[in-house]
Amino acid sequence: ADVIMLVKRPIYDFMPALLDSGKPWVWDVVDFYPQPACTNWSHRQAVNWVNKQINTYKPTGVIWPNRKMAEDCSKNENDIVLYHHHRPGIKINPIRERISIVGYEGSAKYLGKWRKEIRKHCDLRGWKLAINEGCHSDWDICVAFRDDEFNGYPQKNWKSNVKLANAQGSGTPFIGAIESGYVETRSGAELYVSKPSDIAGYFDLLEPYTIRKELSEIMLLKSYSIDDASRDLLVYIE
Repeated sequence: ADVIMLVKRPIYDFMPALLDSGKPWVWDVVDFYPQPACTNWSHRQAVNWVNKQINTYKPTGVIWPNRKMAEDCSKNENDIVLYHHHRPGIKINPIRERISIVGYEGSAKYLGKWRKEIRKHCDLRGWKLAINEGCHSDWDICVAFRDDEFNGYPQKNWKSNVKLANAQGSGTPFIGAIESGYVETRSGAELYVSKPSDIAGYFDLLEPYTIRKELSEIMLLKSYSIDDASRDLLVYIE
């Protein structure tokens, strides 16, 4: 290899060979901190943990998942921010006349109290809450939340934007948490919620077909594909 790239956590039986090679290498630190153990970390504890990992392995450069994490932790001019791409081959959402399905992708336990509130307002409208069922093009609204016990400083500020990237890549109307990764990559068509009681109002806002169609078209313009990410990565490595 001319350049070596490590994604996420160190592979301990591989690290000696990597470090002994003398080759330049970059570390993509997306979601590499321990979860949910990091939930109770303060800002200082979180940054100190990251700095300890970087100082231990001394990569040539670091790929940060968002600007906020880079601002908190980067000390190297060779570092870059590379946002997450949407799923390859993702289908475009046709945007149906009426809403029938609200979808969530990920571990159901992370939703916590959000799940109860979302389901309540879906039931009131005759909609279905689909958790890891179907795909984005099957859903009329995509939601992305994380309950407090899984939502410490690293998660709020450093998590990748992948859930939003998939919504944008499919053009699926999105209601999500106020996280750095989501806010930094917003198209302007996404809706952000800080407390579960706000869900009902945003469901009402998205009911009209014309609103969802307009938001979908704006989100598609922000779509970031694996080809886009590959191009940006190769420019950085070269």
